[in-house]
Amino acid sequence: MDEATAVKLAMDAYSSIQGIGEDVAQLKGQNSDVLALLAEIRDAVPTEVPAADLLDAAPDDGSNWVTEVRSTVEVPEPFFNDLMSFQYMQTVLLAFLLVAFLLNLGATLWLAFSDKWRS
Repeated sequence: MDEATAVKLAMDAYSSIQGIGEDVAQLKGQNSDVLALLAEIRDAVPTEVPAADLLDAAPDDGSNWVTEVRSTVEVPEPFFNDLMSFQYMQTVLLAFLLVAFLLNLGATLWLAFSDKWRS
């Protein structure tokens, strides 16, 4: 590489770095108001819990919790029979498609290699 090419390469690199610096400055200018808003929100949120509230709270061991689940929606009576018949039909269809695929593959291989096996 001669000296002129090296200088040109260095100048191109310098201009690229300056372009990147301008882009970063532009992004920083656009996001400075967002960063200021986030700083205000961070400063507005209290970081310490008053000790008096902690002393007044009773210890919770979890023994007085009761979970009840109630539902008024029920499935129709033939739902599970329909579901099982659908799954049965789906399984039969899958088996049929698998057999058809394997037969097609076998026929394709037979046609491809039968003339080579005879000779």
